[in-house]
Amino acid sequence: MLTVDQIAIRDMTRKFVRSEIVPNIMQWEEQGAVPKHIWQKIGSLGLHGVCVPTMWGGSDSGVVSWALMVEELSYGDCAIGNQIGGISYPFAAKLLEFGTDKQKEQYLRPVVEGAHYVALLLSEAHAGSDLSKVRTTAARKDGRWIINGEKVFISGGSTAGVAILLASTDQSAGKNGLTAFLIEPNTPGYNVVRKEKKLGHRVMDICQIALDNFEVADDAVLGSVGSGYKTILEGLETNRIGVAAQAVGVAQAAYDAAAAYALERHSFGKPIADHQAVGFRLADMATRIEAARQLYLRAARLKEEGQQRVVEASMAKLFASEMAEWVCSSAVQIFGGAGYLQGSIVEKLYRDQRVLQIYEGTSEVLKMIIQRHVARAA
Repeated sequence: MLTVDQIAIRDMTRKFVRSEIVPNIMQWEEQGAVPKHIWQKIGSLGLHGVCVPTMWGGSDSGVVSWALMVEELSYGDCAIGNQIGGISYPFAAKLLEFGTDKQKEQYLRPVVEGAHYVALLLSEAHAGSDLSKVRTTAARKDGRWIINGEKVFISGGSTAGVAILLASTDQSAGKNGLTAFLIEPNTPGYNVVRKEKKLGHRVMDICQIALDNFEVADDAVLGSVGSGYKTILEGLETNRIGVAAQAVGVAQAAYDAAAAYALERHSFGKPIADHQAVGFRLADMATRIEAARQLYLRAARLKEEGQQRVVEASMAKLFASEMAEWVCSSAVQIFGGAGYLQGSIVEKLYRDQRVLQIYEGTSEVLKMIIQRHVARAA
């Protein structure tokens, strides 16, 4: 059962999405960006700080409320759900756990208020999911850190006002030589090499970034020098809960569009929804969506109770992301030729969902994690 507060956050987000995002999202996708006033309005609703304590401007509403918010935002647009969900996890969570009060005042509070986009500069072309292979370096010189290297697949790389960056401060120490830094991208030495063209998530920029003698002071270190690997990877299962919620939001939008179309479109003298082939497909879509929703809610409740349940979060993301592909494909099938055309909402949703099986742990990696846990429990 959801609490009164959780229902209130879900419903407030749903109302905002239906009135502000859904009517405009196709235009924003053509433009390749969300207007800044929308980002600020989301901040004014308190959605940037759902999991942030009140002393830093948030509402401290918990992981379940956050996941419900992400689902509703992703109903309007998956990239928006991903970007706003990422403010709480991992950005705010890392600052709250490892940041100093000065860092929280300087970066966390403005982000909660909607002043900045955020980014996470982790991925590198040769490293993939193995962060221990990071080659970006940070070297001490004259009391400052000089950072050099390249990062790829950086969401918000050209628009973020603050970011967390992972670099090696001791290349001989492997993953134990990594350090996390808080950086401001609009600083000399931070260069956007290119904005990537991509299948979906077109309202959010994804960039390749080059760091050329990028300088930061000692107080930019998040946590301690050499603890970056642990700092970044701890709590990763929460991000996977968020992706599962994104998948449910996208799938719900596809189902709603397909169900409405199936009632309007007639063939052989009746709505196509009344034909068993279509009706059964809709029934299967609704059932799988609800199953995925309950999986992510269970994982979110366990996290909120302080239980580090990696397998439940992995199961939620695995099932939900693969469910979303099937549901969105089914929605295109129900629309027929109209669903295959650019400009169709189900065509957009089909493109947007595809990355959900890739980021925050591919389906293959998640199956490995689940298999290990199942084998130990046997």
